[in-house]
Amino acid sequence: MKGAVETMMGMIMIAFMAVLSAAYIMASLNTQSAQNYHSAVVAEVEAGDFTAPVIRSCRQKALENGYTDLLVEPMTSVDRGKFAKVTLTYDYTLPVLNLFLEHQIVGYAR
Repeated sequence: MKGAVETMMGMIMIAFMAVLSAAYIMASLNTQSAQNYHSAVVAEVEAGDFTAPVIRSCRQKALENGYTDLLVEPMTSVDRGKFAKVTLTYDYTLPVLNLFLEHQIVGYAR
């Protein structure tokens, strides 16, 4: 009887770890997708020469893709060079642990 209880406890622990691992992998894939999208936005803003229509289009696509926010702040350097701060906000969730966070990826387009 003791062996049956230990086996059952072991099976429950393995099942819990499997569910937790699957949730972590899903969150990691979501983060990787957000990083890839952020890189694509930086490249698109650079290729579009920091114009307002390109920035609006990128922001609209980000909202359509389920990201919380995309903020592109065009700036000018001291030597009159253009660059922009690109901030992508996305949700990082682990529902198994009741963890709902908002993460940001910040980068610069030059």
